Amino acid sequence: GEFADAGMPYFIETGRVDPGRHGGISKLMESPYTLAGGFNDDPLRVGSWARRHVAELHTNFGAFKVPSLRNLVRTAPYMHDGSLITLEDVVHHYSEINPDRLHTDGVRILEPFNFTSGEVEDLVAFLRTLSE
Repeated sequence: GEFADAGMPYFIETGRVDPGRHGGISKLMESPYTLAGGFNDDPLRVGSWARRHVAELHTNFGAFKVPSLRNLVRTAPYMHDGSLITLEDVVHHYSEINPDRLHTDGVRILEPFNFTSGEVEDLVAFLRTLSE
């Protein structure tokens, strides 16, 4: 339920990015329909504390909401853009991710797992057990 950078490219095409959380925050800040907006009938805006503490940060580019693993076999294709078709594709993505991919502040955000083929099979088998 939180937001994270999953190591997926967020450049859609030359000069155009998928803004991820950054775009969502921009829409949230512009919306009059939040608890901080004019349509809230609470004059003290008590419930709007979370909205007031959200900030548009450059590091929010490439961050997407992390879904639950429950029933994930029913949610294919995977990732925010549907670019990974199978659970095996997802496990390979995290196993072989580019370790040089840095966030804008220079902090390394992901490390490859370097799974063996047996470990990939085992992890996928485990992930399948999370579905009813």
